[in-house]
Amino acid sequence: MTGYLEVLTDEECHALLAAGRVGRVAVTADALPVIAPVNYVLDAHSIVFRTKRDGMLARACDDTVIAFEVDDVADDGSGGWSVNVVGIASLVSDSEHVRLLSLGLVSAAGDERDQFVRMRLGLMHGQRVSADVAGRAV
Repeated sequence: MTGYLEVLTDEECHALLAAGRVGRVAVTADALPVIAPVNYVLDAHSIVFRTKRDGMLARACDDTVIAFEVDDVADDGSGGWSVNVVGIASLVSDSEHVRLLSLGLVSAAGDERDQFVRMRLGLMHGQRVSADVAGRAV
């Protein structure tokens, strides 16, 4: 068996996003790229995560284009998948907090993460990679 790279459909990407709980947000802060891990939930066609109200991510996600990535890779490197999304992020108003709290989103970084950020799903790309018989990722 030889290795291969499979491009995932939007439906497969959406399902993988819905099943995940930790992803990485890529933003621009002070004119530099920053990638930060976040706990998240998929809320219909949006990724929602929490951050500090006065923190770097809140400032970087105020009506701007960001990227988001979630993946799973075998410990031995023999295969895995990744989903990348680019979309517009916005800070969620306090009036929507009660509903978002019902989604069960908890930040591993602590309760002071009381600012919800919503990223509308925009451009989405996913891929799954498998390994050849020798176990080398392709």
